[in-house]
Amino acid sequence: MKGFSGKPLRERRLFPRIATRCQVLYRTPESKGWSAARLVDFSAIGMRIECDELLMLGTPVAIQIKPGEDKAIPAVSAKGSVVRCEPNANLRYEVSCKLTKVSPA
Repeated sequence: MKGFSGKPLRERRLFPRIATRCQVLYRTPESKGWSAARLVDFSAIGMRIECDELLMLGTPVAIQIKPGEDKAIPAVSAKGSVVRCEPNANLRYEVSCKLTKVSPA
């Protein structure tokens, strides 16, 4: 990716992102239960999901990755907080989360 000057932007990520498409379940403290979403990508310290709900910055989230048939993606439970939430072209929201705890599901 290039910046406004046309020069390449410096990559600031400590861990590479892994793009994928699998189902996840998420919930916030205000949720009445689990909601379905789609995992877009993940790394050792964060993940991006696509969901129907606008989540405010700083909102705590619990996430369960449900890979189904995809054996390359592990089933995990994670906790974290929302660091970005933006509408996308599919009329859904892309939510980036910083993870604070990850464990096998």
